[in-house]
Formats: sequence, structure tokens, C-alpha cells
Amino acid sequence: MVGYSRHQYFKEEILIPLGLNNTFGSLSEVDIDDVMSGYYVGIDSDFKSEDQGMLATAEDVGIFLRALNDGSVFNEGEQAIYSSIYVYEHTGLVPGYQSIAKYHKDINTVVIQFNNTTDFDGYDWNLSEIIYSRIVKIVRNKKS
Repeated sequence: MVGYSRHQYFKEEILIPLGLNNTFGSLSEVDIDDVMSGYYVGIDSDFKSEDQGMLATAEDVGIFLRALNDGSVFNEGEQAIYSSIYVYEHTGLVPGYQSIAKYHKDINTVVIQFNNTTDFDGYDWNLSEIIYSRIVKIVRNKKS
């Protein structure tokens, strides 16, 4: 369909039905004052004005990951197909931001960690994985 953007499709087919009111296709859709600043180790600039892709709150990411894992975002039969080739989680890294978001079936919990500082030497990423693992361990202990 001419003039029908990919984000418009996502919005109509996924975001609206799931009630994801705080997920956006670009910075042009948000008040920049509401965006968390992002920093890259060794650079003084704030990366929050760089349009790196979609933006979402942790709550919206959690709702979306749960919907992927419980199948509510799919049409009948689709989850079985996609689940055979894809694990529904997200990790990402762009200058100034990184995230880890995973559904943990054993405790029926989505754990999300957003960081606003990055480096491409791996130190911040490795540290964030250690912290993420400790958070999951704490949540597991609380649930058992």
C-alpha cells in the first residue's frame, strides 16, 4: 500500500491492540524532554537527540515481550512457527543506550534493564549483564 509506513502497520496491528501507548517510531513523536539522556564513554555529547529507532517505556517492552511469549500478539498458528526459529527477548546497543529484556518462563516474569551509558569496548555491556543476572537471581529467590 503506497504511503503506508511500516510503523503505521506496527501501530495498528500491535501497539494499539496491546495498549502500548508509550512506544514510538521516532523522536518526532515524543517530547524530547521526556527522553532519557544517553551517554557514550569518552564523549561529552548527549545522544538523546539522535533518532536511533523505536522508543518505548520499560512497561511497554514488558507487555510486548509477554504477548510474544503467551502468543496473544499472533494470529492462530503463528506462534508455533515463530517460536521454532526465534527466542522472544531483546538486547540492544546504540551509542548512548543499551538494553536487556527477557521473559523468564520458570518464574513467569519479564525483567528489563535499560542503561543510558555505553562504550564499544564491552566494559559497560559486560557490567550490565552481571547486574541483569543478579536482578534475575533476586527475583527468582523472591518468587520461590
